[in-house]
Amino acid sequence: MLKRIITAAVLLVLLFGTLILGGLFSPYIIDAVVFVCAIVAVYEICGALKRAGYDPIVPGLVAAIVVMAPITVMLPESGVGIIAGVSIGMIVALAVFVTKHNYEVKDLMATGFAMIYPLALIGMLAQINHSMGSMIGLLLCIFVPVLTDTMAYFVGIAIGKRKLCPNISPKKTIAGAVGGIVGGVLGAFLVFVLFDWTGVLCALSSIDALSSDIEISLAIYLAVGYFGAFACEVGDLAASWLKRKAGIKDFGKIFPGHGGIMDRLDSILFMVPIVYLMFALLLKFELPVIG
Repeated sequence: MLKRIITAAVLLVLLFGTLILGGLFSPYIIDAVVFVCAIVAVYEICGALKRAGYDPIVPGLVAAIVVMAPITVMLPESGVGIIAGVSIGMIVALAVFVTKHNYEVKDLMATGFAMIYPLALIGMLAQINHSMGSMIGLLLCIFVPVLTDTMAYFVGIAIGKRKLCPNISPKKTIAGAVGGIVGGVLGAFLVFVLFDWTGVLCALSSIDALSSDIEISLAIYLAVGYFGAFACEVGDLAASWLKRKAGIKDFGKIFPGHGGIMDRLDSILFMVPIVYLMFALLLKFELPVIG
């Protein structure tokens, strides 16, 4: 437990240090960390898929990353980087599949899966970083999953009795899941306080508030926290089931007591599309207050 707490503390310091540097100096600092995480996450997913009996086509995944990273950073508003990365990656994978006859159709499908989960989902973080809400969006992608996981863990330990999904994750309880929903809402509320209410961190973001009407902003934050918490818990369960099917305890061993990058991103990846969609709709209706 002590090793797990120390690792978590170090990770939080590095994470918020990166966000502050990126917010104050250059968003490309955050981009660099995001795509390093993407490379490691894809590597870990490929390892899990191989343990499950699949053989992902690595050249296709490499091509997807090489195309997606620079285009997403240069043209974040359009989303073309993710589309181009996945499309070209699949073309390369298909070319390898056709020319080399040592791959099965299931391997091609596994390659496509890895391009979406985690690569395309992580790529959305770069879009959020540049054009879809800036620091507000990034912190929503972090605070909601972290507080969902934290509250679910402690509430589950304190009062959890009835199991949630014993076949997938024996330790998770219904009480813990409810606590996680509360935690997700608290996480979103905290972002609301830091930006829309007090403006403490507005200097780090290109958007000062979700709306000029603070009550509308609060309603949006609470809704995103509520539905985001559900998504985070599904993401956690999905990752647990994938690991169980692959016969592994963790995706990696980078972080002592915490596993690999994917073990830390499982909830965040399911939160990212919700935040992305939220800002897409807000920008469509011109609600965000630009600083």
